Amino acid sequence: MSHDTLSGLQSNVLVTDFDGTMTAVDFFDVILDVIPTDTMPDYWGECVAGRLTHVEALHGIFQHAPRDLAVLEKLLPKTQLDPRTPECVRQLKQHGWDVVVVSAGSQWYIDRILAPIASEVRIIANPGDYTPEAGLSMTWPSRDVPWYSQHFGIDKAAIIRELQNRGTKRIAFAGDGRPDVAAARIVTANNLFARSWLADVLTDEGLGFHRFEKWSDIADALLSE
Repeated sequence: MSHDTLSGLQSNVLVTDFDGTMTAVDFFDVILDVIPTDTMPDYWGECVAGRLTHVEALHGIFQHAPRDLAVLEKLLPKTQLDPRTPECVRQLKQHGWDVVVVSAGSQWYIDRILAPIASEVRIIANPGDYTPEAGLSMTWPSRDVPWYSQHFGIDKAAIIRELQNRGTKRIAFAGDGRPDVAAARIVTANNLFARSWLADVLTDEGLGFHRFEKWSDIADALLSE
């Protein structure tokens, strides 16, 4: 993952989470729905309790995923990517917006789900891999990138700050979960989009934001201005 991932962007940038934001369902929840969980550790519960990092928890869950690649690939659509995503990305680009997908999940599945628009978005996520022997894994990004996080792997707030330092005219942010909180707190209310857990936290903190139900709602809002 190169520092140059953020080079050459337009003056307006939408930084968006992937799982639960561009999709309806997190990929790790898809995995948990199809595997027996009664004999495996509660990785996510341990993460929420602070005893595992986010990266360790997701890697643990992914290690229990089916080892058959064909079965894994059939699970990808169950994340329910907003079907209007390709159309919205292209419309945003035509109106001066670039889309940067920033995830504390694994690039392995994000690359596959977003393959039809791979050349039209930038993706920053934790490294992931699959082999029949080792199964599905997720590892840490390089410590050399300015957005390295010791917990999430990817520090989304650091990406926002990096874009600000590069002189990006306008930065919008969209998210739904724990890895999104710090970034959400440094984006102005008119540029902030949230749903689910993140929306509840921001409401409790008295912070302004736009609530969305599906990712295309965000694009529609930005394009209607």
